[in-house]
Amino acid sequence: MSFFIDKHNRRKSPVALAAFGAALLYLCVFGVLTALLAEPLYRAVRLKSPAATTALHGLIIAAAGTAVCCLLFFLKDKRVAPYGFAGLAVVLCMFYAASLMLSAQARGNMLRLVTMFGLLPVLVGNAVTWPIYLKMKRANPALNHRKTVSEELREAVERERAKKPAASPPPAPKPPEAAAGPGLDVKGPPAFCTEQEEARLLYEDDEETSDD
Repeated sequence: MSFFIDKHNRRKSPVALAAFGAALLYLCVFGVLTALLAEPLYRAVRLKSPAATTALHGLIIAAAGTAVCCLLFFLKDKRVAPYGFAGLAVVLCMFYAASLMLSAQARGNMLRLVTMFGLLPVLVGNAVTWPIYLKMKRANPALNHRKTVSEELREAVERERAKKPAASPPPAPKPPEAAAGPGLDVKGPPAFCTEQEEARLLYEDDEETSDD
């Protein structure tokens, strides 16, 4: 049970898993934008230096991808957006580590490729999302407040109770006279009587029958 509940009796947040998923999503977003914008930017934007041109193209793609990735701030947990870029930095380090395992010639080409397409998105994304997240957290200190299990159960019970309509009281039982209808003479013992009264009424009925 401690795998899901922390020492403060609060349900553990799967923010690490969400951040890893966001990092993979960011990787796909920047990859798609690079494939779509690389050729149009090469035709439209050119500087004197090829390195400066490549850096400017990467900066434009990084800014556009960061704007798209900031849509994750609309999620309930605002930490997913900046944590995703932190995870993207971890992925970039993994690519650098894999590049160092290659041969000397392939290592240089791979390092240039990773730096060209991976470094600027990580730098721009972290530089944009973390200030936004910290500003939102300062404006709302209870932004990432996690409720205890008892509080979550209590709220669930209250929601279920609010969904159910108020139970109407059961109808009162009708007396025998009302059930028989008005104007009808119901002859018989009263609804509540003792055994002696029932015997006396039965004896009186036998006397009336014998007299007739």
